[in-house]
Amino acid sequence: NSSSDPLETAKWTQYLPETFGIREAVRQSSYRWCVREGGMWGIATATAMSLHRLRMGSRPVVAGHCFFGTFMIVMLPSYYFCYRRREHQEEVIEKMMQYNQFGHASEMPAEPPLEEHPFWAQGSDGETTHDREFRGMIKERKEWQKPQDPSFEDIFQEKK
Repeated sequence: NSSSDPLETAKWTQYLPETFGIREAVRQSSYRWCVREGGMWGIATATAMSLHRLRMGSRPVVAGHCFFGTFMIVMLPSYYFCYRRREHQEEVIEKMMQYNQFGHASEMPAEPPLEEHPFWAQGSDGETTHDREFRGMIKERKEWQKPQDPSFEDIFQEKK
């Protein structure tokens, strides 16, 4: 992604240094939103904390140290939890696609006519109605918890 890419939604990456390929690595990472979210929480919390320290009479140097410390204490766990949540969501989506036998969009067949669509049914009055839907729920498991490998039938249940 170049800086002139009209589809680039993370404009803040243009302010990152190009040294050691940092900018390009962040742009290609699917976790860049976690960096942004963690950084914003860190900045907001650290700003409030350093202003509080200044208000309480601390020296500006001490308030600066509090800013940096609070920023790191808030940003790193926030990034970690966002990273884990996103990783889990991507895993669930991949399993759903595998279960529904979805491939890449370039290999996708043509859209079936509405009369033949598997999730829509023709009503008695000739009107099409939403017949059924599938819901999948896979609970997020922590690293220390015993891994489970439930069958797809246990995860995806037809809801009528």
